[in-house]
Amino acid sequence: MNILIIEDEYSLADAVAEALKKEKFNVCIKTNGEDGEDEALTESYDLILLDVMLPKKNGFEILKFLKQEKIKTPIIMLTAKSEIDDKLNGLEHGADDYITKPFSMRELIARIKAVLKRTNRIEDTDILKFGDLKLDLKNAKLKCNDNEIQISGKELELLEQFLLNKNQILSREGLMERIWGYESEAEYNNVEVYITFIRRKLKLIDSKVNIKAVRGIGYKLEEKNDK
Repeated sequence: MNILIIEDEYSLADAVAEALKKEKFNVCIKTNGEDGEDEALTESYDLILLDVMLPKKNGFEILKFLKQEKIKTPIIMLTAKSEIDDKLNGLEHGADDYITKPFSMRELIARIKAVLKRTNRIEDTDILKFGDLKLDLKNAKLKCNDNEIQISGKELELLEQFLLNKNQILSREGLMERIWGYESEAEYNNVEVYITFIRRKLKLIDSKVNIKAVRGIGYKLEEKNDK
């Protein structure tokens, strides 16, 4: 899931981004209204966190413009103001929710997940899907139709990364850093070994999904067709 943060307080934007990354969201930060609006128009995001007080263009102006352009991405307004008029202004112009600074990260994340579920952006944050494949993070199970198999440890963590970044090529170096950490002394071919294990499990549950090696770059999820 991709979230756009439009916020000019650098420390706050970074703190929110770190909290969201821990929840497995991908994050982009823009620190002024014009850049944020341009990024929002790409419709590449599942949700936008939009500050009200921004340089170049304020949040209400951005919100109004995005709604005029028929952008359907859910928007949560962020502001230091607590006046009821500001809240009504945002909600009347189409904001999906409104949170006042200072706020707890737990509250913000809860609000985000509630909006995503309400707007049908996610069905369940514990279930990741691609093609005929479902990864149940909570119960550590890999499913395809009526077939399922247990998956845990590094295999689970690796497959989670692929499903969270399903349209991207992931480098071996990047996977090593994300799963084993920067300081790890793990063997360099560990990624390849565990991907082999995952491929076997995908075959066992008769999934059409595979992890394709992209020569010289890394790996990417693909869905095989019957033709």
